[in-house]
Amino acid sequence: MSTVDKRYLELLDRALRMLPPRTSSGRRLEGIQLKVIVAGKRTMIQNFKELCSILNREPSHVARFLLRELAAPGHIEGDSLIIQGEFPRQRLIDILTRYIKNYVICPVCQAPDTILVKEKRMVFMVCTACGAKSSVKPMA
Repeated sequence: MSTVDKRYLELLDRALRMLPPRTSSGRRLEGIQLKVIVAGKRTMIQNFKELCSILNREPSHVARFLLRELAAPGHIEGDSLIIQGEFPRQRLIDILTRYIKNYVICPVCQAPDTILVKEKRMVFMVCTACGAKSSVKPMA
């Protein structure tokens, strides 16, 4: 092995040691269950605040995304999100999956350990597992 190769391997080992330790396996998102009740012309997600805490997102941010995607009015009441209109559970799951893909999962390491940071007019997703910083689509 040449001295250039040895030096490269030393630098690579040093860089790997400097990376933050992996804090999560990403398994916490696997067990998410929506508790949905349709009563009359209203749809209620009973465990909405619990869901938001698992995702590490503000309930108002998640609610705004869901309500815009459904094109329906709604509000947070206690631990529940109440949506005006009848929506099947699978449609809510599909929208929530899209939210997780766009606003929770790190595009670099695929870890769910991210936070949203607003800088001036831009919103960035910062991964606490790998340190990556990626811009996210604005919700308009």
